[in-house]
Order: sequence, then structure tokens, then C-alpha cells
Amino acid sequence: MRNKLKKRGGLAISQIFLLIISIVAISYAIGSHVGFVSAQAEGELCTKGKNGLVVKVNTITNVNQWCLDNGATRSTNSPVCNWIGTNVWELKTFECATDQEGRSFDISMFLPNPVNLFKFPSVGPFGGGATDEAEEEIEEEVVEAAKKGIPFFSISGKKALGAIARDAAIAVGIYYGSRALLKEIPFISPELADSLAAGLGAGYGVHQTLLPLINKLSFINIGGPAGWVITGIFAIGIFLVTYRDTKYAVVTFTCYPWGAPSGGENCEECDKQGLLSCGEYQCRSLGRSCSFLSNEGLCAYNDTSDVSPPEIRTWIDVLTPEYVYSPDNTISPPDIGVRIVGEEENGCIKPFTPLRFGITLDEPAKCKIDSDREREFEDMSTFFSGSFTDKYNHSHTLSLPSPENLEAQGLTLQTGNEFSLYARCEDLQGNSNPANFVFRFCVDEGPDTFPPVIISTSILNGMPIAFNQNSVDLQVYVNEPSECRWSHLDKSYDDMETQMSCDPNVLDMNAQQLYPCSTTLTGLNDGVDNDFYFRCKDQPIGVNESERNANPSSFKFTLVGTRPLVIDSVGPNETIRDSTDIVKVTLEAETSAGFNEGAATCYFGDTGINGSFVKFFNTESHEHSQDLFLPEGDYIYNIRCVDLGGNADDTTTSFRVETDTQAPVVVRAFHEGSSLKIITSEKAGCVYDSVDCSYLFEDGIKMTVTNDIEHSTTWDPNTNFYVKCQDEFTNKPFPNQCSIIVRPFEV
Repeated sequence: MRNKLKKRGGLAISQIFLLIISIVAISYAIGSHVGFVSAQAEGELCTKGKNGLVVKVNTITNVNQWCLDNGATRSTNSPVCNWIGTNVWELKTFECATDQEGRSFDISMFLPNPVNLFKFPSVGPFGGGATDEAEEEIEEEVVEAAKKGIPFFSISGKKALGAIARDAAIAVGIYYGSRALLKEIPFISPELADSLAAGLGAGYGVHQTLLPLINKLSFINIGGPAGWVITGIFAIGIFLVTYRDTKYAVVTFTCYPWGAPSGGENCEECDKQGLLSCGEYQCRSLGRSCSFLSNEGLCAYNDTSDVSPPEIRTWIDVLTPEYVYSPDNTISPPDIGVRIVGEEENGCIKPFTPLRFGITLDEPAKCKIDSDREREFEDMSTFFSGSFTDKYNHSHTLSLPSPENLEAQGLTLQTGNEFSLYARCEDLQGNSNPANFVFRFCVDEGPDTFPPVIISTSILNGMPIAFNQNSVDLQVYVNEPSECRWSHLDKSYDDMETQMSCDPNVLDMNAQQLYPCSTTLTGLNDGVDNDFYFRCKDQPIGVNESERNANPSSFKFTLVGTRPLVIDSVGPNETIRDSTDIVKVTLEAETSAGFNEGAATCYFGDTGINGSFVKFFNTESHEHSQDLFLPEGDYIYNIRCVDLGGNADDTTTSFRVETDTQAPVVVRAFHEGSSLKIITSEKAGCVYDSVDCSYLFEDGIKMTVTNDIEHSTTWDPNTNFYVKCQDEFTNKPFPNQCSIIVRPFEV
């Protein structure tokens, strides 16, 4: 495909220039510095002396002397006086003219002579001058006008405007004519032809209008060679201003499906969209080497030529408050690492207290951590926080027993209270760290003076329970091995009645590094809050009872008793009609009682079999709805609602779907009193016209409707009634048909 890139402008500039010249000429002609002239009383004469001074004849007392003083010569062609003979002169006179202030002037001095200003060409394209006959004719007209007080230019204006129009036409003709001729020359481009023609036309305009205007305004005669030089300079200037060389470029393009660029330098831009998450399509479109890490929702550069392992650094933001990373120069090369230091005097971490730390990488990778210094990444036992996905940041949380607890259970650490954890990572290309990144820390080995802490429960605190539920199984999770008890009343640990089942082994912790204790809560009541109180005592093995720490306050746990959940209503349970083949039907349900005033989640299904129910689109409140789109037929739907406490209720609804695509039928038409009445087969609206059936339903005359199917209007024995009826689904007869035509003689 080719695209021509062109720059234009010469034609518009040249035409604007010609217009400006015309306006300047007209403005000068109309707005000359002499406004009006008027004649003196008839017979009063003036003469003109040297330097163009005009005086009245009756003011000269000695004619001969005045003539001599003003440069008269003994010649009949003297510019001031005529030589008669024997030193006698005769004044050259003319009728006096004055300006508006009464000063005398020679008309020929101040007249902007249009014949001189706008010369008639006589020879050549720019030559010529005014004829004597034309000058005399204009001067006579000016004198006659002066006698009558008429503005002098009103006499010559038509002639000046005619000259302007003529010169403008000639300039335009020169432009278009020379332009057409130049374009026929093979080596001259259209743009060059335009600019050359504009220069010629503008040059003519300058020579014929602008130069004469300058001569008149400045009293400088620019003519001859000087005039031609100025004309040439102006023409060349117009050419240079308007000429623009056209450049042609061939642009070829082809449409293909989008292909990702090579490499993957921009992959991470996908992760910088603010609220918008990165997707696989977006990621792969940024580079052929971009890989989408679906588990983390990240886009990473999968550089197949990468042979370097990930660079590991400490992740400061994730470190548990009150701890810092401190450089550790005691770690043996090639391993590197840090020491985690607490705010305690000895810098050790508290036993059975969660410690969170982490690492950040320069590329996505999987990372493992181990208490043993393994030789290979594959031999390490544990992923950071159990996450085996590739990502930039990895964190790990642990809670360690104190050496005292371990010794009480017969376990001894060879390193005392010192711990070391070894971390390595492996990138997308399988490059793993040859050396470990080591985290070192110590655990406080002083006596345990802190009571255990109940961290969480298997059932959320404050949850509802089902109606008529008398007991519930529960687990509580403690931060260290303990013995736990509960009671319906807030009592001390020793006074609580019910003992819970707890594993005392310090190594038997769950994935969250917590220690579970199990029990069954009994004595539950409906419709009220059921409160339970828990307390625990630590160090169940190997220590004196006096050294154990029990909770000084209870952990309060509440289960909310509820009432039965009730489905108050469901729908639809009637016939649903529409004018389409597939009809929209909205399933609806309302619930009450149960937990939180009937707030529940409802499901529907057409079989009633467990596992076949589908969740309502709008639910989780006391009102529930779901739009269905069904063909004509009979339907039965099962509806089940369940609240947060486990209360459930079931019911069914049945309905029929009908499709109505036919216009209403007039089953009867009759004349009763002063009315025409018709009855339709279904709910409808009817109109009529008295001409024929070819009218729009909206343009018909409405009939009065009663009971949805009875329609009436005023009876006229001289009128035919062309009736159309439309049902609630806008089914009606065709535009040229009627539901019924009622003629008076037939009713």
C-alpha cells in the first residue's frame, strides 16, 4: 500500500497576496489624506508660484515682479507665467479651490490621480503610462466636482476600481496561465510550477499597484531599473516563501496477529498495574520469554540462557517486630547469612513465640529451608512456609521450644540453645545456590515464667449452632504443650470441671506449630448465647507442679443458639406467559427465623438429589432470587435454604410456562343501545378507524375497556368500524389487517 506525503501552501499564499494588494490600493484611493475640495465663487482665480505655492490672483499687485520673483523665464513654456514680450508676463491661472479650512490649493497637487496611480498598460507586460486624454478628462471632472463640494475621489473612484479589478484579473490570469504552461514541462514539478506562477502574478501586482502607491505616498519616484529590481526581488521572495518541495515515501505494511517481542525485559510491567491483576495473556504478550506464574499471579522473565542462581537477600519488612537482622561473620564460607537478634539482653528469641523472617530474590524461584546443612537443593526437606511456587519473596514462621522443655522430655540439643537454619533457592532454569544462606539465632534458656496462650479454635468464636443441637466437638490450639480445662462459669484452672484431651509431647505440633487440645461442649441451649471458659497450664511433663504456669484469666468462647429456619414463600406458582419462545422466569424465596433474622443461602434444583442443587444468584440474605430462561412447559423446582448455624429448610414450587405469539381474537361483537361492544379472548386494548385497516395501532381511536376483555365505543349506524386489538405482549394484527370489521347492517 502506498501513501503520498505532500506539503502544500503556495496557491493559498499567492491568492491572499493578490487580495492584500487590491485592498491596499482601494484603501489608499478611498482614504487619501485630502478629504474634500470645494470651489470658490465663480470667477475667482488662483496661480501657482515656485515650490507649488498657490495664491489668489487678486492679491498680486505687481504681476511682472511676482513672475520674476517666482522664476519666470522669457518663454511661453515658463512654469509660472507666460512671456508676452518686452518684459511683460501674463499669469497662468486656474479656478481657485480650497480645503475645508479655506486654504487655497491647486487641484492637481492633491488629487491622487487614478490615471497615474493605476496606469493603463500600453506596451509589454508591465510598461505603459496614462494618455493625455484620460488625464484631461479626469481633471475636468474633478474641477466640476470641486465647484459642487463633492469629494474628489467619488469622481475617479469608478475608474480606479475598474483599474484595480483589471490589474487583479490580469495578475490572476498570469498565475493560472503560467502555472498551466509550466506544468507541461517534464522536469518541473507541480509544486515548482505553482510557486513560479505565484511569483510572476505577484510581481505584476507589485509593479502595477504597490510601486505607484509608494510613489504617491512618499513623493519618491521608483521607476525605471529600480522599479524592475524591486519587482524582481518581490517575485523571488514570493517564490521562496511558497515553494515547498514534495517528498514521496512508500510505506508498506501487512496485518498479522499480534506476536510478542523477543526477550522478556518488560515482563515485570505486567505486575505494576495497580488494582488490575496480571493475567497469562497479558504476561505472554509482553515478551516471548515471559512466563506467567499462575499460583502467584506474577509475570517473570524466563531467560533460557540464565546460568546464575538467584541472589538471596534478607526481607526486612516481614521480620517480626522487636527483632533485627545482624551480619554474622562467623558463618563459614562459602555460606553467608545473618543472625536474628531480639531486644532481650541476651538477644535470644522467646520460646514458644512465633518468629517470622524471610528472604527476597532478584528473580522468581522456589526456596527451601532446613535445619541440616544439605549438599543439594533437592535434599532439603521444607519449602518456605510450605509454598513450593516460584516467587520473588518468601517468608517462614516458626515457634521453638526452650532447651528446658526439651530436657524435661529427655531431648538434648548438641548446640545448646543455638539454632541454625539453611536456605537455598532454585530459579525457573533449575539454577540453585551452591552455598547456603544461613539464619542463626538463640532461644532463651532461662526458666519458663510465661503461661500458655490459646491462639485459636476449630470453630470461630461467636458462631451460631443449629436448632436443637445439644453438643459440639471443639479443638483449641495452644502455643506450647499444655493441659487445658473448661467450664460454663469463669473459674480458676484448678476449679474447672472438664479436662480436655491434650498431647504433652513437645514435638507433636500441627502445621501452624500449635498444640491441639480436644473436647466436646455440652449443655447447649437454643436461642441464647452459650458461654464457655477455658484455661491451660504449661509444662505437663518433667517439672515440679510448683514450676508450672497456669492462665490467670479465662479464654471466653461463645456459641449462639438459634431457632429453626423457615422458608416463608417461594415462587412462581402460577402460569408465566410471554410472546417469545424462551420465557424469562424468576425463582424467588423468602426466609425468616433461624440465625440473624432469616439470613441464609438458598439453592435450587429440578431433581432434589443431594449434590444437584445450584446456588441462587442473589442470596445470603432473607430474600433470594434467580432468573431462569425456559421454553414452554410444566416445571417443578426443589428449593433448599441453609443458614450459618446449619439450620435448613426445604420446599418446592411448580409453575407453567406458556408462549403467546398470537393477536387477541374478537369472540363477539354486538350493538347495545348507543354503544358498539366487542369481547376479546384475552386481556387486550382495542382501537378502530372508520376508513380501512391500513392504519397504525397507535393512530387508532381508543375504545373504552371494562374487565380487561370488554370494549365499547359510541355506535354510529352510518360508519364501518375497522377494529384492531393488542394484548399485553403487544401481539396485534398485521398493519393492513383488522381483528374484526363491524358494518352496521351486519350487527
